[in-house]
Amino acid sequence: MSRHVTNQQLRDLLAQLGFQPRDSVEPKCLVFEHPESQARLLLPSNRDNENARSADILSMRTHLIHRGHLTENAFEDFVQHGQLRAS
Repeated sequence: MSRHVTNQQLRDLLAQLGFQPRDSVEPKCLVFEHPESQARLLLPSNRDNENARSADILSMRTHLIHRGHLTENAFEDFVQHGQLRAS
């Protein structure tokens, strides 16, 4: 992961993949759920323009690939360019 990805870019990626924000009982945590797969991802509610933590990027990568939302190559491409590219 050679490029910095912001917290907003991670949230935008989830939105592009069909994840929707959900209410969270934890004030320092954002919850995103994918209605079809019922996958849930949690992210810290860090500032939008700050670089995302490596642990959060790796966790998101693992979950998205495992649940079939993205391929490894698509995620690495996202990290390199900061957005999903049209295929």
